[in-house]
Amino acid sequence: MSSSHRTAPDHELKGWPAGVKYIVGNEGAERFSYYGMRAILYVYLTILIQASGLSEAAADASATASYHLFVAGVYAFPVLGAILADKLLGKYHTIIWLSLVYCAGHAAMVIFDGNLEGTYLGLALIAVGAGGIKPCVSAHVGDQFGKSNWHLINKVFQVFYFIINFGSFFSTLLVPWLYNQGQGGEITIAGLGLGIEHSGMVAFGLPGVLMFIATFVFWMGRRDFVHVPANPGGKLGFLDTVVGFLLFVPLFMLLFAQDSGLITSTLWKVVPSVAAVVLGFAVFGYRQRIQEDDGFLAILVYAVRAFLKGKTHEVGTSGSDKADLDAPTSKHWLFGPAASKYGSQAAEGPLAVFRIVSVFFLVSVFWMLFDQHGSTWVEQASQMDRSLDLGFWTWEPLASQVSAVNPIMVMILIPVMTFGVFPFFENKLGIKLSPLRKMSAGMMMACTAFVAVALVQAKIETVGEGQVSVGWQMIPYALMTMSEVLVSITGLEFAYTQAPQRMKSIVMSFWLLCISFGNWLVVKLSHYFEGWALSKAFWIFAAMMFAAGVLFSIRAKFYTYKEYPQE
Repeated sequence: MSSSHRTAPDHELKGWPAGVKYIVGNEGAERFSYYGMRAILYVYLTILIQASGLSEAAADASATASYHLFVAGVYAFPVLGAILADKLLGKYHTIIWLSLVYCAGHAAMVIFDGNLEGTYLGLALIAVGAGGIKPCVSAHVGDQFGKSNWHLINKVFQVFYFIINFGSFFSTLLVPWLYNQGQGGEITIAGLGLGIEHSGMVAFGLPGVLMFIATFVFWMGRRDFVHVPANPGGKLGFLDTVVGFLLFVPLFMLLFAQDSGLITSTLWKVVPSVAAVVLGFAVFGYRQRIQEDDGFLAILVYAVRAFLKGKTHEVGTSGSDKADLDAPTSKHWLFGPAASKYGSQAAEGPLAVFRIVSVFFLVSVFWMLFDQHGSTWVEQASQMDRSLDLGFWTWEPLASQVSAVNPIMVMILIPVMTFGVFPFFENKLGIKLSPLRKMSAGMMMACTAFVAVALVQAKIETVGEGQVSVGWQMIPYALMTMSEVLVSITGLEFAYTQAPQRMKSIVMSFWLLCISFGNWLVVKLSHYFEGWALSKAFWIFAAMMFAAGVLFSIRAKFYTYKEYPQE
């Protein structure tokens, strides 16, 4: 890396860092790519799976499971991307290299258009690429800010989320239209006629082009970025990465092995998981003998060993000093000995991660509901009367285009909530809206969104398909979008500000892992609900969200905030 690159932010800078515009531009193009591909994925998979000979009900269930399994992968692989960035390559190089994997996934979707196995290969590459860069991009944008412009962190995440939805809105309208044009006959571009069997080639090709542009835009900002170096990097960083990847194997087996059809035997899921964990700790032991680490795993292992041996404190060990021993971490029931050995600041890292994760895990239920606007809500829209007559304009959107109202509502609601609703509650009513209080309200609003969508579905099942206007679906969309603004944007800010400096990418990956678990829950429930009335499934999801919202509110009440600005 060139010596001209900054490795820490300019703490005297009060305005916007120079590199932010490249990150925002990259994010807009990448999200156009991702959401454009995802907009037609459920419909595309349903057609391919039905062609394999399954019944319509079985194909719908299988397409739902495949769709959410892909999304689960996108939000599980951030764990590996964060390890790669933090320990070995740094965020910038991780984003660049995995973006190329991402581009290869789009290329596979085009090359293997109409082939189910080839489609799954492309989706796997996109999941690795899109998932791997996720925690790095959001943490990388936070790395650009120092002490003097730290107050802009809230605004940059608002801008970040706005550009995500800007790209999502246009891609959700355009890509399904391109795909449908091919299904209706053929698409002609520059004199090239592509028949019905190749309609996916153009529809998936456009997101691929946008992903290449996103990668190029990010590369353009390389000289303006703050490049926070990987720690420790080199041989030790490589060993740390190997350990992290091996310890990820049980999670991979849990989330993907059986549901993807790769492994059906429980024995062949357990044996590789146990072997990977044993080998992972062996490599970790070897790494510690070369040079003792004071990272998350090292501190956690030391703290657990000390606890099992009955140790509560160790005065005088390496890393101790009077300030450390007087710190709150030194008095902790589990991490006290680790604070004595490694220092309170290092021991605070795992403690902060567990504190944050204890808040995060209930958010998985929110994502279980939210991401269904790309699957079961599309299925509901296909059963509705979608003709829209505005007097001066008549339009019948495709079922997969209806979800475009989500990003446009987000772009409207972000400024309304930020500059109108939030100040009204805080300044006029005197109600302090802490991040977790916003998220609690958002989770309850998600429950009401599914109550609304269940009522709409019950009406469809009563009067028949094509009789209920798609306009009624705007009510649950509005409720779910307000929920998204309260939960998702706030969660990004909360994850970054509450994470210790050395663990920001890891914590961001845990936030994204909640989305993965939420989609995994949909995969598990989709086959269970096969043959059920869709309204019944919606009511069950609403009940689960209500229970999770109540528990989340209780946990949030006892959370103690502590921010960690980048130094």
